Amino acid sequence: MALERKLKPDRSIGGAIVPISMPIIFTLIAVIFEFSTALKVGAGMMGLFGLFYLYMVLRTSNLHLLVVIAEAFFFAFMFWLVSEQYIFGNWDQQAAFRIAFLTGAITFGILLVFFGVNRRLQWRGREIFELAAESVDEVGNGYTHRPRPVGKVEYSLHELRGFARFAARHMMTLPFLTSKSITLVPLKMGDEFFRFLGLLGDYRDATWVNFDVGGEVSVHIAQKDYLEYREPLAFDQLCTSFGQLFIDFLDLYSKGEGIRAIDRMDELKIPFFS
Repeated sequence: MALERKLKPDRSIGGAIVPISMPIIFTLIAVIFEFSTALKVGAGMMGLFGLFYLYMVLRTSNLHLLVVIAEAFFFAFMFWLVSEQYIFGNWDQQAAFRIAFLTGAITFGILLVFFGVNRRLQWRGREIFELAAESVDEVGNGYTHRPRPVGKVEYSLHELRGFARFAARHMMTLPFLTSKSITLVPLKMGDEFFRFLGLLGDYRDATWVNFDVGGEVSVHIAQKDYLEYREPLAFDQLCTSFGQLFIDFLDLYSKGEGIRAIDRMDELKIPFFS
């Protein structure tokens, strides 16, 4: 049975700002200056894009993102070659460039579509928020900015850190680890640029689930995330359900069945770009 969607339709354009801005900047520079300058800037933008995803790999250990990095550096190198007119010496160089460019573009296109369709490159925040709201049927007011205690788990800090790495690797949450606690922040697609670049403020203002060294579990839901639900869900129930979802995922992970948590998210069939 299909899950009734409790989140509003995703109309965010955050994830599109960076890719859309790149051709706009390229075109403006080509018009104002010259085409070779625009190509150099394009190469620089693709290189920075690749470095950003390299940082994301270091934070999440999701090796599927390496294909995005390779694609960015490939096109950066291609743009730089054209800007320096290395391919215009003779026909053989031009033919070799065309073959290399088309081969790379097709290969990376296939890989990106494959990993994208299989949800290996997307943040899974919308799935998390949908699953957390699945068992909440009551509506009402009561939103508060204060974190809510929702339970306790009997796991060691080592086990909790292992779960945090698992959740990050599968793009479920971005972890923030200290000597006293582990905080997991679910990200929706499009939020990653702003969160990783520090443009969304301190993570403590975001939605998160926290596990402290004593096993106490607490939940904070950001108001902007709460308002994305179609109805004002009963807040205490939503916090409890949110925490219980992660406790259930932690239990599955501890049994070596973490893939079942991924299966639960996959079953929601969230659209490709959400």
